[in-house]
Amino acid sequence: MDLRTRLRASAIIVVVFGLTGFAAAPIRKFDEFGDIHCDDEMARLDNFAVNLQNVPSAKGLMIFYGGQRFRGRLPKRGEAAARAARLKPYLVQRRGLPSDRVMVINGGYASEWKVELWIVPEGMTMPMPFSTVDASKIKFRKGKAHPRDFRCQI
Repeated sequence: MDLRTRLRASAIIVVVFGLTGFAAAPIRKFDEFGDIHCDDEMARLDNFAVNLQNVPSAKGLMIFYGGQRFRGRLPKRGEAAARAARLKPYLVQRRGLPSDRVMVINGGYASEWKVELWIVPEGMTMPMPFSTVDASKIKFRKGKAHPRDFRCQI
């Protein structure tokens, strides 16, 4: 093998290793959960916080989706956001994550309320929400939801 062939082979190896993730950590969906009990939700958020603390340069992204149904009935307006309003404060106030490392995004609608937890390494583009139910298909019951209706006893 001549020098030119060896250099080409070395260049190909460098490119392949760079494309397979050796150069930077990938964006990854860490977890996803729906309407679960407060204790289970806090355990999942605790695990998310520990993983974010292990990668100090990464950001945590939480994308929540309102559901066509919530606990078996039509949702109230603002119910998804009211439920999601407790996520970031828990991570910041109880788990000590800096506020600028945690983001919460309204992803639109799905068949049921849910939250996706993403770990996004520094310099990577944030994942986009993927709504599976068109907003025009959502029917609401009377009344408006308030974040106090969804407090966990912490």
